[in-house]
Amino acid sequence: MLEFWRAAITSFLQPLLVSTIRKLLAAWVALGLISNLMIEAGLNPGTPRYFPISEFYGPTIHVSGLPYAGLFLLVFFLAIKHVSRFTILQVWLIGLALIVLGNLAQGSVEAAFYMPFYGHGGQYYHDAIQITDWRQWLRDFNANQTLLQNHSQTHPPFAVLVQYLLLEIGNRHLLILAGGFILLSSLSIILVWQILRALDVPAPRASELTLLFVVIPAFNIYSAVSLEGVVATLSTLSLLGVIKIVRQGMNRFGMFLFVTGLLLANLLTFIATFLPATACLIGLREILVKKKAGVLIALTLMLLLGMLVYVIMLRVFEYDHLEAFLAAARYDNPEGFRALHAPLDYVMTRIEGVAEIALFLSFGALAVLFHRDHLQLRIDDFHDEITSIFLAGAISLLLMFLAGAFGTGETARICLFIYPYFMLVLRKLEDSTLRAVTIFAGLQTIIMQTFGGYFW
Repeated sequence: MLEFWRAAITSFLQPLLVSTIRKLLAAWVALGLISNLMIEAGLNPGTPRYFPISEFYGPTIHVSGLPYAGLFLLVFFLAIKHVSRFTILQVWLIGLALIVLGNLAQGSVEAAFYMPFYGHGGQYYHDAIQITDWRQWLRDFNANQTLLQNHSQTHPPFAVLVQYLLLEIGNRHLLILAGGFILLSSLSIILVWQILRALDVPAPRASELTLLFVVIPAFNIYSAVSLEGVVATLSTLSLLGVIKIVRQGMNRFGMFLFVTGLLLANLLTFIATFLPATACLIGLREILVKKKAGVLIALTLMLLLGMLVYVIMLRVFEYDHLEAFLAAARYDNPEGFRALHAPLDYVMTRIEGVAEIALFLSFGALAVLFHRDHLQLRIDDFHDEITSIFLAGAISLLLMFLAGAFGTGETARICLFIYPYFMLVLRKLEDSTLRAVTIFAGLQTIIMQTFGGYFW
């Protein structure tokens, strides 16, 4: 037991990793200082006080959450020791427990699982509870979109209808609503494990990597009761499908997973345009390097089915998905492309968005990305078919940033779908390094949960 912990700690205290973490911390502090100096100078950089966390109550201590934090650490350290022997079901159950306990460290069931739905105004919940006839509400969506709460305005109507459905099933009890979201989001855990197995990662190793995924701050904090947790599950389903097609060719099951995940994700959020963009890049790489068209064929099938769904919704429910997208775009950028009319805001919020994703990955996992000797691969290796999938996801996301998406920050939550892609490039970490990175991520998560407040 002692040797186990000594190996993990020694691995992570290597001078190169320690030096990298120090540089990352220094960069974070420096960017935060620059942002706040701009705010004080009245330059309006569009960034938050607690850079780069855009939706944050500020530092606090959730005293009533301390017992849950203690239970989180107990379950976490037991899991670290035994995870290599866990089945997929056990990994999912432990992951579910860590998500629930991590969020309860916010202080209470109310704070952890209810407030995100109805707190602070502008939530989908406030529109969902007003629905009396969902069919008529859907028919009127395009006409009433600008009258809805701000989150509802910038999403397809099904983001509201999911909450309406769960509220109806649960007789308007928030416990059922929260439980439904937690269960749907937690399916990402099973899908990440399946992705790793599809990459021929041995089951014990897949369980260890999946535990890391569970305890990275972004997933642990935001997967519980946010729409983006559900979107992350659908995105990960699509990613599993892509990987099966890349590895096995014209795989029917893979195509079904890819098309299903992508279509459903696009019904919940317009940000899911990330998925076809990523698939297009992967498909082009498959054509150029392997002369295989499986991914592009699957993408074409998805686009055809998407057009069919669009026509059906337009004819049956009089709902125009394209018009809803354009209205959401106008709401997010009423003055057009931000770089032209607010260049400082554009640049600083782009930096903020990337920095928040990096921070919520955890400093440990972020640090090893800068060291090829630990990764045992190159992140920019176009010829590695799995690494190139990560690269396609990263490029698609960066292009969305450059286009001006995510103007209000909150990218660790909104871009929750990107975190499974990181598992692709962390899959070859040495055992001791993986344990150390997982421990670091888990500790950072419970510190952030216990001493911070987040809302959306």
